Amino acid sequence: MISFRTRPKGKYIQQASWQDLYILTEKWEHAIEFQVQEIEFLERLIEAYFIKLLLQENLDDLIMLQRDLATAHTQAKRLLERTQIHMTHIIDLLDSSLALDAEAFRTQHAVLEDHTSDFVDVVKQLRFSAFKLTKSVLDKDKPKFLWKYN
Repeated sequence: MISFRTRPKGKYIQQASWQDLYILTEKWEHAIEFQVQEIEFLERLIEAYFIKLLLQENLDDLIMLQRDLATAHTQAKRLLERTQIHMTHIIDLLDSSLALDAEAFRTQHAVLEDHTSDFVDVVKQLRFSAFKLTKSVLDKDKPKFLWKYN
C-alpha cells in the first residue's frame, strides 16, 4: 500500500521547526477527520443494503465488518484526541521559552505519525471489504436512472 507519510524523508522530525511540525500535525488531523467520514459512509452503506447482503453474503462476514468499523471509529476518536493534545503541546512550545525535552517530544511525534499511518491503512482495508461485499448486491440492482449517460 501507499505510505501515508506526508513529511520529507530523512531526519525531518528531528530537524523541523515547531511551526512545520504543527502544520504536519494539522494535516494528520484533517486526514483522520476525513477517515471518520468515510467510516460513517461505509456504515450507512452496509446498513442500507443489510437485508440484501444478508441474503447473499455470510452473516459472520457482515458482523465482523460491522465490528471492525465500530473499532475503527473508536480508534479514530482516540487518535483525534491525541492529535489535538499534541497540537496543544506544540503551541505551548511555541508560546513559551521552556525547554522541554524536545527529543522526547519529537519521538512522540514520530509515534503519532506511525499510528496515524496505520489507521489510514486500516480504513483502506475496511473500505475494500465493504465495497467487496456490496458490489454483488449493487451489480444485481438495475439502475432506476440513466444519469451517467446524460
